[in-house]
Amino acid sequence: MRRGGLVALLGVCLSACSPGYVLQAAYHQSKILLGRRQIEQVILDPDTPREEREKLKVVLQARVFASELGLTTGRSFTSYTDVGKDTLAWVVVASRKDSFALHQWWFPIVGTVPYKGFFDESAANAEGMRLESLGYESSIRGTEAFSTLGWFNDPVLSTTLKNPPSRIANTVIHESVHATVWIQGNVAFNESLANFVGMQGAVEFFTKQRDDCVAAQAACQPIEERLRAATRDKSFQLDFGDAVTDVIAKLETLYGRSDLSSEQKIALRQEVFAGAIGPFRRKYPDVSVLREVNNAEIVQYRLYLTQLRGFERLFLQSGSSWSTFLGAIRGIRDAVEKDPSTDPFKLLEDSTKKSS
Repeated sequence: MRRGGLVALLGVCLSACSPGYVLQAAYHQSKILLGRRQIEQVILDPDTPREEREKLKVVLQARVFASELGLTTGRSFTSYTDVGKDTLAWVVVASRKDSFALHQWWFPIVGTVPYKGFFDESAANAEGMRLESLGYESSIRGTEAFSTLGWFNDPVLSTTLKNPPSRIANTVIHESVHATVWIQGNVAFNESLANFVGMQGAVEFFTKQRDDCVAAQAACQPIEERLRAATRDKSFQLDFGDAVTDVIAKLETLYGRSDLSSEQKIALRQEVFAGAIGPFRRKYPDVSVLREVNNAEIVQYRLYLTQLRGFERLFLQSGSSWSTFLGAIRGIRDAVEKDPSTDPFKLLEDSTKKSS
């Protein structure tokens, strides 16, 4: 399961929390930025493995395609950094056991976010244990990429290149969305938007490559395989989003019952969870996520999977025009900036109802 842009990393370096934490994060992020090599140079380097070279070509091609969609790429994804490990960072999310009340952190620029990133796994585990001692349950996941929202020229990382080409293209497009549109204090909207654009953009990217290949009468099987993988990933993400939406709705009904104590709600939630997530697990029996109820894990996925069908409807109602779609998204952003109490998801829902 991919885990999206760790935009909080920028806030990590600027926040006014523990000085040791800030220095550690600044050190690791500086290593990433200072270790960049131009992708063209890496591709031309005879010591670069063939598979890595081919994936870096996908990065550059996806970057151009993202620009064609109207996304802001700047100079991001023109460089490459080998981080020397399989996981870039670890993200901590914490929630109450009898509700979806998340612990919140605040960072300059990005605002309030319901997660915190660590470059050291032991530090992430320590934070998770600290929050559990306060009555929360935590979820810790690895992440492979991050965005600085256009403040720096983000490199593509070796952790991202471990993925297949379909996921690499998705990541480049996903992270470009964060530099294009960001609504402060609305992480779920930002990440879900980027998730939709990343998966839809990847399908279109490989469709265009396939069509160009066919027109050139070349061997197109590798591109066909990438297109099928991107299409499967989109279908999975939409189904996963539906499952997460369903389980959250049913658990919220349980958590909202005034006739039950906190202990009773916690005792009943596994049964509710199993019934709601069952159809998804039968369709995707090999998926490792959501094997048992954990509010922090569930809400963590909600950050990336909220109203994916709504974004898809808006895109289709925009005539599958990216300029029209992004214009509508910017309109939502402007409305929220004018009145920060406005729910961007409600505006998304309203905009698709008007168009239907």
